[in-house]
Amino acid sequence: MASPAPDGNTSALPMETLEGQTDQPSSFRRDGGWIPALMIIGCAMSSTVAIYGVTTDLLQFLDHKFNINSIRASQITNIINSLMNLTPVAGAVLCDSYLGCFSTIAISTLISSLGTLLLTFTTVVPSLGPPSCDHSLGPCQPPSSLQFAFLCLAFLVTTVGAAGTSFTFVAMGANQFNKKKDQEVFVNWFFFSSTIGMVVAFTAVVYIMDNVGWNWGYGACTVLNAISFILFVICKGSYRNVRPKGSPFVSLAHVVVSAVRKNIARLSVNEGNYYYGNDSKAKHPEPTSSLRFINKAAVITEGDIHSDGSIAKSWRLCTIQEVEDLKTLLKLFPLWSTGIFLNVATGIQANLTILQALTMDRSLSRHFKIPAASFQVFAFVSTVIVLPIIDRFFYTFCRIFTRRPPTILHLIGVGHVVNIAGLAAMAYVERRRLQVVHTHGLEDGPDVMVLMSALWLVPPLALIGAASAFHYPGQVSLYYQEFPVSLKNTGTSMMSLTMGIGFYLSATVVDLVGKSTEWLNDDINQGHLDNVYWMLAALGGVNFLYYITCANYYKLQRDG
Repeated sequence: MASPAPDGNTSALPMETLEGQTDQPSSFRRDGGWIPALMIIGCAMSSTVAIYGVTTDLLQFLDHKFNINSIRASQITNIINSLMNLTPVAGAVLCDSYLGCFSTIAISTLISSLGTLLLTFTTVVPSLGPPSCDHSLGPCQPPSSLQFAFLCLAFLVTTVGAAGTSFTFVAMGANQFNKKKDQEVFVNWFFFSSTIGMVVAFTAVVYIMDNVGWNWGYGACTVLNAISFILFVICKGSYRNVRPKGSPFVSLAHVVVSAVRKNIARLSVNEGNYYYGNDSKAKHPEPTSSLRFINKAAVITEGDIHSDGSIAKSWRLCTIQEVEDLKTLLKLFPLWSTGIFLNVATGIQANLTILQALTMDRSLSRHFKIPAASFQVFAFVSTVIVLPIIDRFFYTFCRIFTRRPPTILHLIGVGHVVNIAGLAAMAYVERRRLQVVHTHGLEDGPDVMVLMSALWLVPPLALIGAASAFHYPGQVSLYYQEFPVSLKNTGTSMMSLTMGIGFYLSATVVDLVGKSTEWLNDDINQGHLDNVYWMLAALGGVNFLYYITCANYYKLQRDG
């Protein structure tokens, strides 16, 4: 990847109030810089392996270890995965409002360690789980109410612990730098290491659970969580840390209420009629002409301020800075919404890929067969490979041929296009698989292996992984840089929110397609998964046009 040296041609971003810091260039101790940033990456990678290790083989754990039937186990798995994606938003709000990055991460990793320890107990303490049995001999004894309650408690604690890790790690790492270029390079490195962590979870941790024992698998996750917590806390003196200034959402509510209450107020072109706060007007933005009705919240009327210039009635008057912060969020919302479909398509594709792989030849040798659930690793590996290529060559390529570097919006747009290409490639592979099925008359043989290598799935997965390398860190960088300074952690967690919503909507889309068409069948040899992929590619094209429209109307606030 690119050298982590600062780029003197990029402008410094405004930074929040820091513990013992001023807005000075990065160095190596309390001023932040690459040494504490790399420490954060290491702690985050350890935490990523632990969290994904818990959820990757969850369906099989519930089915084989706790004797929960597959349908109910699938529902529990969906709930846990959804919570894992949605709770980081709550963690980010607490971080921005009250705790700050360091306290949020430290508390969360400690709670996550406790959760994985409780899960380990369910595998080593006989009384905390049902007796083991051979599932091939018939129904097995399900867990008792107490055993199931303890299992739910363990997963609940683990999920709560995940709330303040992943995306809070991103925000804290980016806080170690003043330069936009350094922050973008950090985000790329962060997702590079996180993707490696996911690969380790999908391979090494799953192998340990399936071949060594559930106790060793969850025990390893507990150790990794503990290592992440200990290393993070030990290095406290190296971090640049942001002091939260109270809930920024209250000030946003002030703007809304003030604007409504002053609906009949006359907007003046005289800047002296606007409230800038006690500081010099030069330190604050000029009121913009877009969404002018919100500017009313900052119009000074009689009785709004004291003689010393302070606000007399907080629900009647706001600063221009607070007004512009709300405008920024409203302008970002359409761009944010374009990321939802990317996660809907990815969620559907990941499940369908497993179904395809189960019917294909997964053998790499006479004695080794790739697990169907592990094929998603090829997408992760592609992401790991493409991220440094983007950082090393893509920017240079764009400078040579366009004479200017690409913006974050360009990177996200490329991700949309490559993702569409990956879905189309998936449709082509599935169409070819169905042709082999029809040629050999296997339409009525759901358990018969199709004479086609499952490695045909690798190129489409590589495209989907490459798309993630463009749009995933691009979106996180966009939200971090464009969100108001008081909402940095909430900004980085917006990706988690799109993932959670996308996960739920993917189940809804599958249900609608299953009820309205014959494309989805319990025996996929009798269905048409290729049509599902073509549908997703077409919807992806529509979503891309929507993205282009939103991007054209959005002006980067901190571009440079």
